[in-house]
Amino acid sequence: MGFQQLSQAIAFDTESQEPVAPSRMGMLALAASMRSGLSADALRYHFLAEQLSEVVFHLDGLGNLTFLGPTWTSLTGLAVEDVLGQPLVEMVYPEDRPRVRALLDAIAARVQASFRLELRLLASGGPRWVELAAHSSPTGQGEVLGTLTDTTERRQLQARLQQSDRLATLGMLVPGFAHEMNNPLAFMLANLDYLLSSMGDIAGSAPAPQVAEWREAAGEVREGAERLRQIIGHLRSFRGESGHGPVDVNTLLDTVGQMVGSTLRSRGRLVRDYGARALVAGTESALRQALLNLVLHVVLSLPDNGDTEEHEVRLVTREDGEGHVVVEVHDTGPGIPPEQLPHVFEPLYTEREAKPGPTLSVCRDIVRSLGGSITVTSLVGRGTVFRVTLPMVS
Repeated sequence: MGFQQLSQAIAFDTESQEPVAPSRMGMLALAASMRSGLSADALRYHFLAEQLSEVVFHLDGLGNLTFLGPTWTSLTGLAVEDVLGQPLVEMVYPEDRPRVRALLDAIAARVQASFRLELRLLASGGPRWVELAAHSSPTGQGEVLGTLTDTTERRQLQARLQQSDRLATLGMLVPGFAHEMNNPLAFMLANLDYLLSSMGDIAGSAPAPQVAEWREAAGEVREGAERLRQIIGHLRSFRGESGHGPVDVNTLLDTVGQMVGSTLRSRGRLVRDYGARALVAGTESALRQALLNLVLHVVLSLPDNGDTEEHEVRLVTREDGEGHVVVEVHDTGPGIPPEQLPHVFEPLYTEREAKPGPTLSVCRDIVRSLGGSITVTSLVGRGTVFRVTLPMVS
């Protein structure tokens, strides 16, 4: 179909007032532009710009936006008509503006013909990363043509890959660290036990209060050493293991609670509400990772250095009467907005752009591999509940 024939077909649909599919809205806009007197070549380029996933833009000699593709709105949440006529640099994150302004000036002065730059755009939902590709217009009047390509997800993926790589490296080093720490710790515990048992021999030659202080001090040191021994044991247990259950979920949650204790201490308190006494099938290390990811994600949702008496993380276990153990993780955090709930278990989802937490998609995949399921409910301002359902061992 030729260009003129296409415009006639569009006009026919408009006159008959038949429903027009969303995919043809751009064609209707094209026909409207044709009636306004634009040339066929200009209409072709406008139509092409409307079909691209990138945002096509045009700047006049002063750097003001004179054309924007409709994907601008889906990228930024801002209406095209509200932005046209404004300088492009005003749409850029303040820290990135000097670089953009300098490069646009270089094009206007014909020092260079084009450039590519990754930067942040101001958007209704927060800054969006884009790749700006700008080219000098062939008119030679200092105008600029270019595209904006959304790179936000790519940057998030790169950040998570880097984080995963660091964790993988750390995971390879942990067994060696744990071994090196465990040996001197064993000497410390043995010597502390010796000192505590020997204090009775000198009780007669020293004042009773002095002996009591010695015992208390040595006991506190031994308690701290024992806690270190337990933490080292948890780290060593993160090595992969084969075979399936049975696994005691309550015991596993106790371990997870100890591991997130230092992070939770400045945010709230941990409450245990165990009702289930059944075992579940699964690999202990995999289930531990899933529960740790989930609980740590919940802990990080609480405000740091806030009122620790106001906030809590509650670990609940119960049986559902249908052969499953249900693990619930409750928090009193800010909650998750309804529009974000469907995306919680997606690989790139995070509520904390600056400080990304554990990936819940990994948690979901592990739970599914064990024959279970995971769901989430939330009320903004009231908190969130994650619910994991796992098959019991018969």
